[in-house]
Amino acid sequence: MVIRNAKPSDKKPILDFCQRTFRWGDYIANVWDSWLSKGNLFAIEAKGKPIGIFNTSFSKNQIWIEGLRINPKFRRKGYGSKLILKAEAIARQRGCKISRMLIAQHNTRSLLLAKSIGYKIEDKWWLYNLRPKKCTTKTRLATGVKQIEGLLDSNTYSKSWEWFPLDKTTLARLVKKGRVITFSQNNKTSAIGIWNKSQIDRDVLQIGYLNGTKTGINAILHFMQNKAYIQKSKRIQILAQQKIDLKMKELNKRMLFCLMKKDL
Repeated sequence: MVIRNAKPSDKKPILDFCQRTFRWGDYIANVWDSWLSKGNLFAIEAKGKPIGIFNTSFSKNQIWIEGLRINPKFRRKGYGSKLILKAEAIARQRGCKISRMLIAQHNTRSLLLAKSIGYKIEDKWWLYNLRPKKCTTKTRLATGVKQIEGLLDSNTYSKSWEWFPLDKTTLARLVKKGRVITFSQNNKTSAIGIWNKSQIDRDVLQIGYLNGTKTGINAILHFMQNKAYIQKSKRIQILAQQKIDLKMKELNKRMLFCLMKKDL
């Protein structure tokens, strides 16, 4: 068994067994070239052939592990846990203190694997889909953090299916980039949302964090519908914590995910 940096020749044999990862297929083909170019994509070999991969990215003191795939013919042999432990070793060398990954709640085998090597469920997030639509809203982009930092009720936020640490400093950076939407009532900010453009599906907009009143959150969702309509996006993906009660007729509630965390 050898774990090494992935190389261009791994692409075809890896994608060959990633065709049916989910009912709809897989996204690995969409991100392979980007992951490979960044140098943090790894492969595991058996008898000289690549049978699995994982990708990593780093932010502050965190390693994010994603895209873990094992050829079905080689599953239940411990290769998955070996890949995760290899990622953690890399993270420690880089001074990371936290490892995170995302697993669908219905994927019981992967959840059991993660828990067996020390991961715990940090939070649960729902995926919703929303269609673009021309509409009006009284939201605006945030101009500072003073009025909105009280609406932070999570240690993380999502950007293109990767969760990042969320704190006041990060929020200020997102405000400067025009990524924070707010809604106010009676001169008080009552809801915020953090949006981004998916790097996996180029014609998809995303919301990676929501919090606030029902009225404010719905106004933010309308803002995103209108933004997607203007940009001619295909759809809007919304990732919101399980504790955030989203209720709007147009929302399509899709799947619940477990955000897994391990202190290194």
